[in-house]
Amino acid sequence: MSDSEWSVELARELYGLNNYMRQEFIDVDDEGFLVVKVNGYRARLLDLMKKYGLSNAYVRVLPAIRWAMDQVVRAYLEASGEAQYRGRLIPVYPLKVDANPVVVETIWRHGRRYSWGFEVGTLQELKSIEKYLSEETGVLVVDGFKTSEELEALKKHAERGWRVILTIESEREAELAGRFLDSIEVGVRLKPMTRTGSKWSFTMGFASKFGMTLNHLMMMVKDFPFLKKALTTIHVHGGSQITDIKAVARLAHEAVSILEDLRELGFENLNVIDLGGGMAYPYLDLRDGSHESPNYTVRDYFKAVLSAFRKSKRHPDLVFENGRIITSAHRIVVAKVLETREYGPEEYEESLDLDFIERAKDMKELERSLVEFREVLAKMEGKEEWGIRAKHIIETTRARMINSVVSKVMRMVLDNPLELSEVLKYPTLFKIVTSPSKRFIVSYSLFADIPDKTIVNQYFQVVPLTRLNEKPHVLASLSDLTCDSMGEYREYYSYVSRVYDKRQAFTGMDGRLMAVPGVKVKLGGIPLHLPSSGEDYYIAFLDTGAYQDMLAMKHNLIGEPPEIIIDESSEGELRVECLKCESKGYTDMKTAGQA
Repeated sequence: MSDSEWSVELARELYGLNNYMRQEFIDVDDEGFLVVKVNGYRARLLDLMKKYGLSNAYVRVLPAIRWAMDQVVRAYLEASGEAQYRGRLIPVYPLKVDANPVVVETIWRHGRRYSWGFEVGTLQELKSIEKYLSEETGVLVVDGFKTSEELEALKKHAERGWRVILTIESEREAELAGRFLDSIEVGVRLKPMTRTGSKWSFTMGFASKFGMTLNHLMMMVKDFPFLKKALTTIHVHGGSQITDIKAVARLAHEAVSILEDLRELGFENLNVIDLGGGMAYPYLDLRDGSHESPNYTVRDYFKAVLSAFRKSKRHPDLVFENGRIITSAHRIVVAKVLETREYGPEEYEESLDLDFIERAKDMKELERSLVEFREVLAKMEGKEEWGIRAKHIIETTRARMINSVVSKVMRMVLDNPLELSEVLKYPTLFKIVTSPSKRFIVSYSLFADIPDKTIVNQYFQVVPLTRLNEKPHVLASLSDLTCDSMGEYREYYSYVSRVYDKRQAFTGMDGRLMAVPGVKVKLGGIPLHLPSSGEDYYIAFLDTGAYQDMLAMKHNLIGEPPEIIIDESSEGELRVECLKCESKGYTDMKTAGQA
């Protein structure tokens, strides 16, 4: 199959670029280059990296933040209009998501038209936004552990006109709040019983780190009776990244039920519900409800929430404090491939007999024989007394087994009327034909650049900057520059709606299966091209704009790369600025022998 039979549209599907939260800004041009689009202008990411001579960088697309904020407000207005909902949207940005000054400045300036406020969880975060708190007024939601110093600072901001909602979670915090009732509102965070199934669902339930039970609240009111009048807000958080819309609806129903019951008990000023940051960002936009792919959009979220809230006699206002949906798309980690290596063993000389692979009449027989042979081979590899010749034979056998199975499966599919999905029935075959054959050494640090991959196994979409109009050559893992075995990325979710030729489903050089039409497939490696001699081949990690700046580690003292800021001028023209570009990134191309 020639590269001319590969298409850019197929690449868009394979690399997950048809994502509703970023397709306005990230695309592929006709020549196969990954581009950033802003107001009709296009910039090739490769050109930017070469212009500044960088081995890696963070590319920040600030219009993506503003666009996401617009989408949230528009979606709420549409959903509230359809539901005839009278409650207001109170948007606040949680500083914990990304307190980078460029990000906060963008949100503050654009958010003024929507009265977008802030959510802070520490005194340090509060101090970081003091210049904005002195400019105009808005809503400030305060979570986390409270101190007298923080309350004194909040009082000053409240006196300037800020609406401060202080969230209490204990008797100590209730006592503190009682001293400032003339200037602040009081909210309470309650532990929901709804299970949402997100990776952060452990933050819920009776053993949760956050909030209090309803029983605790009712007992606390006896000691602090002022709470019945002072409470205006209840927080009922379902954890971050709730990917099932039914779970969102259940949480909203529980929250409004609590609100109504508390009103009946005399908490007459309760009129605000904060559901936390549960709205899920589509790291993969297949709408299947998996951890990486929510089964709903921003508009669907508000429809589900307001459908529950509208049953309240007095429609409550909704605090929207999801920062992930606002900032995720804006930051792209771009890194250069420095070297390629074999991923596993290589063929050398003789091997054990592998004729059973060619003799297999179908996949079922091949799977059964392969399972038996791998058990024997594993026992042989465990022996300590083997000499170097025996080790040569074992390594060659494993390498030849993998290559022979890959070739056999491809021929079975191409030469027979078999569906590509047939291989999914056989786990051993599937694991081999979707395994990486190459290891790319890349100028990045998993710990500094995408730390959530280590912390919660967060999925990030990977895409090459070039050759997207060419069929990928191999499945590869991406090894970072740290001296840590965890510093490797190779998980990849593949989806294409259809192929016109079954050969399109296999990589061009190592013959790995990289797609099954209409099926979400988890690959053991990432579909990429082998860089030619002297080629500047870069890869991008998308959707890294939420939490990654804040959680970045300094493993092996690697971190803080250059940043390319992409924005639009006041005249609507593309504006590009490079910060810290004198460092050139984590790797000096000259000392790496690539100049």
